[in-house]
Amino acid sequence: MTSKLPRRLPLAALVAAAAWGSLAQAQGTDTLTTIVVEGTRQVPGELSLSPKSSPAPAADAGEWLRRLNGVEGIRMGGHGLDPVIRGQQGNALNVLIDGGYVFGGCPNRMDPPTAYAPLQSIDRVTVSKGVTTLQHGAGGSGGTVLFERSAPEFEGDAVGQQGSVGASYDDNGERVDLYANLEAGNRQGYLQVFGEHQNASDYEDGDGQRIHSGFETTSGGITLGLTPSENTELALGYEAVRERDVKFAGAGMDSPESDNDTVRLRLDHAFSDTLSMENRLQVTTIDHVMDNTSLRAAPVKMGMPMKMRSPTESDTFTWKSMFTQQLADSDLRYGINVLHNERDAEIINDSTDKLMFNSWPDVTTRQAGAFAELDHYLGERTVVSGGLRVDYSEASADGANDPSENPMNGGLPAATFYNKVYGVEGDLDHDDWLVGAFLRGEQRLNESDSVFASLSRAERDADATERYSAKNDWVGNPELDPEVHHQLDLGFERRLDMAGFEVVAFADRVDDYIFRSANADGVSTYRNIDATLYGLELSGDLRWARHWETRGQLSWVRGDNLDDGGALSDIAPLRGRLSQFYVADAWEAGLTARFSDDQDRLGPDEVATAGYVVLDAEAAWQWQALTLRTGVSNLLDKTYSDFLNRNRSSSDPFLGSDPESAELPLNEPGRSVWLAVDYAF
Repeated sequence: MTSKLPRRLPLAALVAAAAWGSLAQAQGTDTLTTIVVEGTRQVPGELSLSPKSSPAPAADAGEWLRRLNGVEGIRMGGHGLDPVIRGQQGNALNVLIDGGYVFGGCPNRMDPPTAYAPLQSIDRVTVSKGVTTLQHGAGGSGGTVLFERSAPEFEGDAVGQQGSVGASYDDNGERVDLYANLEAGNRQGYLQVFGEHQNASDYEDGDGQRIHSGFETTSGGITLGLTPSENTELALGYEAVRERDVKFAGAGMDSPESDNDTVRLRLDHAFSDTLSMENRLQVTTIDHVMDNTSLRAAPVKMGMPMKMRSPTESDTFTWKSMFTQQLADSDLRYGINVLHNERDAEIINDSTDKLMFNSWPDVTTRQAGAFAELDHYLGERTVVSGGLRVDYSEASADGANDPSENPMNGGLPAATFYNKVYGVEGDLDHDDWLVGAFLRGEQRLNESDSVFASLSRAERDADATERYSAKNDWVGNPELDPEVHHQLDLGFERRLDMAGFEVVAFADRVDDYIFRSANADGVSTYRNIDATLYGLELSGDLRWARHWETRGQLSWVRGDNLDDGGALSDIAPLRGRLSQFYVADAWEAGLTARFSDDQDRLGPDEVATAGYVVLDAEAAWQWQALTLRTGVSNLLDKTYSDFLNRNRSSSDPFLGSDPESAELPLNEPGRSVWLAVDYAF
């Protein structure tokens, strides 16, 4: 359904949309397009584009997001890259797929939400850095990522069809990707069917060393939509993702099996030209298995193999109802969100068939809240926006007192670990009120220049692992307070006929930042500290000599531990890209230099990495509905590692006889020659 509300795009926002279009092309797009959701307004700090706009195939959504300026990713293998924005990750980012949350089944984040977002069926990805909206739930201090599928539009009573099919191949790891998206319907309803299959072997780094990283994923879904009138849409959908034999060189285990099933219900209705509503309900289940025997040899301790297996479950329910109302000079959005997640994880010694730990002891987290936000237009050049939301957050670990069968720790339950490490006794339940707010101003100074400023507050509660993880070397803290972020964003943009650039700076003061480090006994623990995060992002493009385009981007973040001094963990160094493209009517070709500074400002247990420059070449050609793309990533076959990559596991089968290499971050792929074809009909 297309909203009956008109798009209220003041000139300042149009300039911002044009700049984001340039940025989208700076990521390697073959067309200069910005996709804006009908009925909404693009705001500074928000980028909305199609995942099909990036020529080079991506193993998953996390790898694709890492190509965007200011977005990083944590690699543990060939699949399951975990996004990081502004030095923040996990539930500091609100990641939604078709309007709902999907929380993975691995406490070590083998399967972040992006692992369950099959890119080739996604029409639009919207990335917001910092707090630009409150409508998707509490938290989101680092940003929000929305993966969305669009409802097809058919006219008349005759049944129409449309769709797309495609394939890609990457020779490094022999990764093959096949997909199909099919749609049929008329003005009274539609049917969407989509599917994708990827299979990859282990890739090699620049030295020709194999990295334990192969995987296989299969996904598919169906959506039935009814449009009884142009003002109403009701849609019911089912989606399944099956992951098999996913290898993780950066972890002590692999995932031989992970199943995700999701049911979605959507109801949108426009009551009038000035009032509409949207409703999203989603139920998702994940059954995830990890072990250290299926895809690698189990490590040997005291002459005995330590065969470990960890079955986990994560079930999530989300519901959102929102009304959008157009007033005289304002757009008002208000509504409610409900989020309920249940997680359970065990670690079993397969050699003895004994339960070692209840690593997620029947953990439940719940949040329910209400929000309201307003865009007020002060003429064509000025927009003032603000919002407020309040959430009630609860958490419990109903299995915390269930004993294990581990004779090595006397069958201790999770509650005993909390008491031993933190001195926590008695009631382990948690509840708190979370308050979020923002105030933003946007001003177009003249025909080419615009500025914006934003102040925001966001609170995020600890996730299931931070609060209730329970094993001998990794214990969550039930008494953690929520993080409180107070953030300032400032931005300036200039957009000329043949050039443009944008600069955004941010500073984030965090009270009760949730900090992970090892205690004196070597146990990984969590505590609240005070911290600051601040950084800078630059992007620009220059079109010259008719067909030539130069594109660039740069990002830098710093994180400070104010309690102990030193750095926060997982803070990427200065990074960027510089591209030169030749663009004609039906084809384009370009060369991109990706570069990173070294990083020796380290958080707990981190290892320094060297800087690098990596070259990529790519080309794309379009003929009617057919698009051919090809390229070479890491053209010079350089050996390098991103700082955020996980350290390699000592049980990685390709470490050889050098145990010290287990302490080094996981290397990125070496030279990769790729080819892709897409056909739309």
